[in-house]
Amino acid sequence: MGMYDYVKCEYPLPDGTIRANAEFQTKDFDCMMDVVTITAEGRLMLRESHYATVPEEERPYFGKPEWEEPLYQLAGSIRLVVDREYDANFHGEFEFRDGVTNYIARFTDGQLDHIRVGAYY
Repeated sequence: MGMYDYVKCEYPLPDGTIRANAEFQTKDFDCMMDVVTITAEGRLMLRESHYATVPEEERPYFGKPEWEEPLYQLAGSIRLVVDREYDANFHGEFEFRDGVTNYIARFTDGQLDHIRVGAYY
């Protein structure tokens, strides 16, 4: 399957439901397992983020007997840090899916025109 980004959709889907907590996926952006959001107002928000090293004393096995094993020292060793979230002013279409349905969102000059159901492949 490869890498992808998550899509959080706060805008109503074609059937009228709002599934803001659903885990949609898209391969139309950076595919770094980040989150893009379609807001309730119809804007596309993107995030810039980076991974940071977690200090050893904050890792889950630090100070426990398992810590002596190198694999346990790696557990929890990096975390995602969101630098900023911004309005992408996106123009065009992108696809996102939930494993059952494929959706296509169309934006014009940053504003969502519509979300429609597309072919699932």
